[in-house]
Amino acid sequence: MSEVTEASLAQARPHDRSALLRLWAVRVVIPLSLAVTLAFCLLAYAASLALPGDDAALFSILWRIAVLLLLALAVVAAIGWSIAVRASRPVMALTDAIEGLGRGEQVRMQVEEDALLGRLQRGVNDASQALADARNRMQSELGRTAIELADKNTRLEAASQSRARFLAAASHDLRQPLYALTLFSSALRAGETDPDKLTRVMHIEECVSSLDQLFSELLDLSRLEAGVMHAAVGDVRLDDVFDEVSRNFRILAESRGLRLIVRKTDAWVRTDRTMLARILNNLVSNALRYTDEGGVLVGVRHQHDGRLRIDVWDTGSGIAPEHQAQVFDEFYQVSQCSDETGERKRGLGLGLATVRRLAELVGCEVRLASRLRRGTVVSLRLDAGQVGAGAGDEPADMPLDISGLRVLVVDDEASILEGLRALLQEWGCEIRIADDEASATTAVAGWRQPPDLVISDLRLREGRSGLDVLRTLARHYGADPQRPPFARLLVTGETRPDRIGEIAANRIPVLFKPVSPSRLREAMLATVLASRVMPMESEE
Repeated sequence: MSEVTEASLAQARPHDRSALLRLWAVRVVIPLSLAVTLAFCLLAYAASLALPGDDAALFSILWRIAVLLLLALAVVAAIGWSIAVRASRPVMALTDAIEGLGRGEQVRMQVEEDALLGRLQRGVNDASQALADARNRMQSELGRTAIELADKNTRLEAASQSRARFLAAASHDLRQPLYALTLFSSALRAGETDPDKLTRVMHIEECVSSLDQLFSELLDLSRLEAGVMHAAVGDVRLDDVFDEVSRNFRILAESRGLRLIVRKTDAWVRTDRTMLARILNNLVSNALRYTDEGGVLVGVRHQHDGRLRIDVWDTGSGIAPEHQAQVFDEFYQVSQCSDETGERKRGLGLGLATVRRLAELVGCEVRLASRLRRGTVVSLRLDAGQVGAGAGDEPADMPLDISGLRVLVVDDEASILEGLRALLQEWGCEIRIADDEASATTAVAGWRQPPDLVISDLRLREGRSGLDVLRTLARHYGADPQRPPFARLLVTGETRPDRIGEIAANRIPVLFKPVSPSRLREAMLATVLASRVMPMESEE
């Protein structure tokens, strides 16, 4: 608290004193000087009338009058200066106090005996005290609010982490039986010729596919929240991504009597290919789900600013204006008629939320336009890529015949082991199964050479890992664990960043459950071929 006293006034700012001096000169000295000059002129005129012709006497009288008037002027000026200083001190003190209040300081003035000044000074003191009390209360409230906000933020972060852990655990644990169901249904269809049974198997696979879509959305969300997914931006040939989307959904569209039109293009974009494919798959899947007549169109347009715009049009039910701002929120679903069934009933409201999160990762702008009962268009704006920049990186077409491969499968779920045994035997593979390190070593003992491929689950019982199994098998053959004599493939539903990072550090291919049979076959062949190419490169 700053106190305004007589001592503080002695240290008044120089410009305040100069301002007071100018005011005194203008308001006091100059008017008095003019008055004295006028009085002297009048007295001189009167003296010249009284003493005509006597210049010596007239000069003597005028001299005395001038001296007396100058003395009077000096006395009056000094008195005026004293009065001005005494009168200005409390005003200056009030000014300093009010300026201090404006700076947020607490001031206290000495109260004068003068009734008017005393009231002003007491008023300033009371105002200063009231402001100080209000400021203290405000700081106390702000401190309490800050503590409450910090506590709420901590609880929100804990809740978010708990949700992410729950999603990761649920995604992994629930995918185990779904993965086994996928394997068994594929094995049933591969060896079945009865049309009725094939129809039933196809219905089972349709349900499995729907569950797979739901779990994929959960997995994508948990991986995004865990910060595991990172964009690998490069130049991507857009037509290749379009072909993939067309292959994924053309049969589904035809089965529902809809048209899926994917326009050919020679455009290239700068993005992450996998994430862009996931975005388009989600958009097309969502468009087909809410379209009963007509179909879905996917096309690209060049923009004036040099960027590219990918449009996904549908002739579906559309989205009402009040819902359009929220459809990209997690778990938000537009309420539909109660009699709707099938695809429209399936979903968690995560497809478009995943699109938005993936688009943020790749720097893609997403816009939506829709008219109720007329259809919807979702547009993606991306940077154009360099034509032909990644042409050499495209995998060449290869036959998917994996018959004759020696495959060791390691998993702690008996149903998954049996499902893989049935499926791989249908594909002509020679298969051994194990559920831990010891049984894996025992299983390969019957082979004179190392297996062509080891497929292992990441999480095994008693806290063991598929990585431990792979290292044990490499040491069994006397090889470096980083360069084993067999191809390695991990299958998991794990989303924890530390476990995913562990896999990435070992440079082992990984598939996330549930894995479709076609994807599993492609990954098996690609992994085996890659492991056979690496020794050849090392020899060269």
